Amino acid sequence: MHAGTMHIQVDDKTAFAVGAGEICMLLPGHTETIRMGRDSEVRQTLVRGRLDDLTPQMHQWLESVRPTRRLSSAMTYLAREAVVTEQTRLTADGALLDALATALLWRFIAEFENYPAALPAPIEAARLFIHTHVSEPINLTDIAEAAAVTPAHLIRLFREHMDTTPVRYLWDRRITLGIELLTSTGLTVATVASRSGFKTSFHFARRIREATGQSPTELRAAIWQP
Repeated sequence: MHAGTMHIQVDDKTAFAVGAGEICMLLPGHTETIRMGRDSEVRQTLVRGRLDDLTPQMHQWLESVRPTRRLSSAMTYLAREAVVTEQTRLTADGALLDALATALLWRFIAEFENYPAALPAPIEAARLFIHTHVSEPINLTDIAEAAAVTPAHLIRLFREHMDTTPVRYLWDRRITLGIELLTSTGLTVATVASRSGFKTSFHFARRIREATGQSPTELRAAIWQP
């Protein structure tokens, strides 16, 4: 859920709410009644996949866990990739979407099982903000405000738990997104640079060469070469 609230009733069980910043897992074999909140705009992303080869024990466990949890940066990234895959028609006859949906499910399970070991809340908030606004001209102050801590404290947290800094993490994410767009779409280099958060194609090309040893054009040609 990106904005607003929706209320879900599964079969004859008590309805529960899913608010902005949360993810909800709905399993097959049930009847769901979904009612959108009327007090504000409602925006959501739906990712649908098949649950193949589940053991009875795993299916029972999935049925028993709470169906909602806070949306982490990792789950946000997987959901976004699934949507982009569908929009760009790079679905591989549905196999890629199924793989992303499966990865999203397993991430949901892993975070549920390992919640005490999760990253500190300010880091998760910062990562979520970065993933959501990666193409925008954001800076350390913006990221720290989203994480509700001071810039200095956020830098200490990132160094302690992730061995990097918030700004370096932002640029790494932009480079990764740029490589993904270069190798999976036919967008121009200038468009890829802009969508990846770079102000100029020159800066984008320099960072791509530093990361891969190739220019954007060379990288794309190498991937697309039959």
